[in-house]
Amino acid sequence: MPESLPAAAAPQQRPLARGSVGLSVSTVFSLASTAPAYSLAVTVGLLAALVGDAAPLLLAVSAIPVVLVVLCFGELNAAEPDCGTCYAWTTKPFGRRVGFLTGWVVIAACVLVMTNLMQAAAIYGYTVVGLEGLADSRLAQAGAGIVLLVVMAALAARGITLAARTQVVLFAVEALLLLAFAVRAALATPLPAPLSPTTGTTIADLSTSSVVAGFLVAVFLYWGWDSSFAVNEESADPAGTPVRAALIAMGVLVVLYAGFAWAVTAYAGVDRLVAVGEGDVLAEFATSLMGSTGGTVLAGAVLVSALASAQTTILPSARAMFSMSRRGDLPSTLSRVTGLGSPARATWVFTGLAAGAYAVLVGTSEAVLADSVAATALLVSAYYALTCAAVPFYFGRRGSAERPVRRRVVPLAAVGTFGAALVLSVRDSSTTSLVAAALVLGTGLAYPSLTRHSQQRQDR
Repeated sequence: MPESLPAAAAPQQRPLARGSVGLSVSTVFSLASTAPAYSLAVTVGLLAALVGDAAPLLLAVSAIPVVLVVLCFGELNAAEPDCGTCYAWTTKPFGRRVGFLTGWVVIAACVLVMTNLMQAAAIYGYTVVGLEGLADSRLAQAGAGIVLLVVMAALAARGITLAARTQVVLFAVEALLLLAFAVRAALATPLPAPLSPTTGTTIADLSTSSVVAGFLVAVFLYWGWDSSFAVNEESADPAGTPVRAALIAMGVLVVLYAGFAWAVTAYAGVDRLVAVGEGDVLAEFATSLMGSTGGTVLAGAVLVSALASAQTTILPSARAMFSMSRRGDLPSTLSRVTGLGSPARATWVFTGLAAGAYAVLVGTSEAVLADSVAATALLVSAYYALTCAAVPFYFGRRGSAERPVRRRVVPLAAVGTFGAALVLSVRDSSTTSLVAAALVLGTGLAYPSLTRHSQQRQDR
């Protein structure tokens, strides 16, 4: 039998700010956390190199297994709206060790993604203010990235209400600028414009390794929708709002991502996109489409995108740490809540972890984006698969029989997809990505044993 849930380490002095998040704000959290402008800017060229003119189709198809995960999260959240999400939901059926590992993987994935978000924010911040020379300096990148990270953490620590207002403004600016670029690209395409850039290429025509690699890039693009679940305890309807917000966000993202990829592919062609590679598609074509001023504005859009995503990455990470502390799996001090209903201490601890990882990666890696994206995709696929696998065991035989499609068929399909992608991606990943993922998993497995032995020594 799996271990029972650990008792809370100490009485919680204050709850989180209950009832502060409605459906619209929860949806914005999910959308902003994916960093659409930044994600598209740095991955469309990579997707073109992997799957050619099938990139828009792959982006649309890749949303299907992600939606299956959303539905699994919805089932678990309806039964237990805990802000620890995957950690809480896997602890009950699989035991404390697996639950801790899942929660740790979620936090580690957020730490890794923060490294490329902060690097992007630093580079584009310097570009916007006309200091392009500093944008190429590793030391300047580290300094500006950490300063911006602290600013976004301070806003998050002030409470969910201020964070929500900030996100609505930032995402509105980002979405409008991204839409303007896509429309301008579509209008600039010579007539007759193709109805679809997939001129004969389908996913079936591609190699398995290309499809898997492209799928993992798409997973990275969509990842972030689960931020609505992380603020479930602060939602007006904790059991229902998160899944509705995530599904709305996924619908918007499918249209936005596939439409943007179609417009850019139709305008530039595959060869030009492949030449961009891991570079910035927006920067490459901004001047020709929107002039020099437009190029600066679009750089501002990527900056806004990175900052918005950074804040919405801090929010769920801090709440995961808060939940793990509340249940006794992290130090009890992390479960303290301020008068504004914010887990401020957990917020600052996560910020310290992210700043340290960012400084190390910027100082040692020659490919911060590629290494962090690959390692993040591995970790995300792992915790998706673990959480979806928990669904039938969480509800048991009788509970699963009551809703067989949502509690058996959907989880099985999601686990099969992400499990297979995980195995194939491990085979094709770089050594740096595998080492990073292995360190995360090793720490997550070792920590419960270390803390248990430490407690036993104290008891003696």
